[in-house]
Amino acid sequence: MLRYILKRLLFFIPTLIIISLLAFVISVKSPGNPVERIISSTQGGGEESATSANHNDLVKFWKHKLGLDLPLFYFSMQSSVLPDSLQQITDNDERKIAENKILSNAGFQKFIPKISFHFHNQYHRWLFGDGETTKGILRGDFGISIITQQKIADLISEKLPWSLFFSLCSILIAYLISIPLGVFAASKKGTRLEKIVSILVFMLPALPAFWIATLLMMTFSNPDVINVLPSSGVKPVEGFTEGISWFEKVKITLPYLILPIICFTYSSIAFLSRTMRVGMLETLSMDFIRTARAKGLSEKTVIWKHAFRNSLLPIITVFANVFPMAIGGSVILETVFTLPGMGFSIYQAIGNHDYPVIVAVFTITGFLTMLGYLVSDILYAMVDPRIKFEK
Repeated sequence: MLRYILKRLLFFIPTLIIISLLAFVISVKSPGNPVERIISSTQGGGEESATSANHNDLVKFWKHKLGLDLPLFYFSMQSSVLPDSLQQITDNDERKIAENKILSNAGFQKFIPKISFHFHNQYHRWLFGDGETTKGILRGDFGISIITQQKIADLISEKLPWSLFFSLCSILIAYLISIPLGVFAASKKGTRLEKIVSILVFMLPALPAFWIATLLMMTFSNPDVINVLPSSGVKPVEGFTEGISWFEKVKITLPYLILPIICFTYSSIAFLSRTMRVGMLETLSMDFIRTARAKGLSEKTVIWKHAFRNSLLPIITVFANVFPMAIGGSVILETVFTLPGMGFSIYQAIGNHDYPVIVAVFTITGFLTMLGYLVSDILYAMVDPRIKFEK
C-alpha cells in the first residue's frame, strides 16, 4: 500500500503542472484589464482628479507589481526582426503599434521565426514567486484580489474554515444517518415501513435548499411563530462579550449553526441512503450471502458482518467528492443564512470579474479532487481486503 501511495503522489506532479497551466491560461486570457480595475478601485471608482502622467505611473507600478511586464512563458516564438526589448513596453496597445511598425518595414525577413527563452516570466513568477512581493502558488501565495487588494491567501484562510466546518459536519451527520437507514431499507425490502422510508428519501432531494432554508427561518426564527433560533450569521451582530471563555463562545454560536447544518445535510442523507440501499441489495443477492444464511447464521450477523463491508464501496466513491465540495461551499445557503464562507465569496468574485480569486479556487479544487480520489483508494483497501493495488 505504501508503494502505491508513493506512486500516486508521483503522478500528482504532472497532473498539478497541467492544472497550473490551465489556471494560468485562464488568468491570462480572462477578459478585462486587471491593472485598470485595480487603479479604478483604489481611486474610489475612478475619480477624475488623477492626471494622465500619474495614471501612466500607476499603470507601470501595478504592471511591475503584478509581473505583467514580464514575458508570458519560458519560451516564445516570434518574428526574427522583433527585438526582445519590446517586452519592456508595458502598454499593450503601444507594444502592438511598435510591432506592426517594425513588421511593415521588415520585408521577407518577418516570416523567419525566432525562439526566445525567458527564465524570468509570468508563469515562473506565478508558481515560485519573485522573492519580493509574492511567494508563488507553490507556497500558498495566490496574489491579491483585484477588487479589494486583499491577499487571496488571507481571504481563503478567513473564509475556508467555515465552509469546511459546514461541509464536514453535514457529511459526518449524513453518513451516520444514511448508512444505517440504507441498510435498514435493504434488509426490510418490500415491507410497508421500507416503502415509507423510500418515499421520504425520494422526496427530500426534490425540495430546493433555498426553499427549505426559507421555510425553516419562517418557522423557527419568526417572532409570530416559533422564535427559538437565530436566522442568520454565526455569532451575535454585536460580537462576543470581551473576556468570555471559549466554551461560552461555542455555547453562544451553537444555535446559529442548527438551521444551516440541517439544510446542508438533508439532501445528502437522501442521496447516500439510496446509494447504500442499492449497494446492500446487490450484496444480499450474492452467493456468499446465501451460503452464510444456509449455515444458519442470524440475519443480523449476515447483514452487519458479511454484507455491510462489501456494500460500502459505492459510499466510499461518493466520499471522494467531499474535499473539492468543501472549498466551494454553498453559494445559495451561505447567501440565505449570511454565512462567512467560500461560497458567497466565489459568487462575489464571479460577479466582480475578480479572476485571481476564481483561479485560486480552481487550482485548490483540482488539488483537493486528486486528494479525494487518493483517500478513496486507501479506504477501498481498508474496507475490502480483496482489493490490492500492488502486483
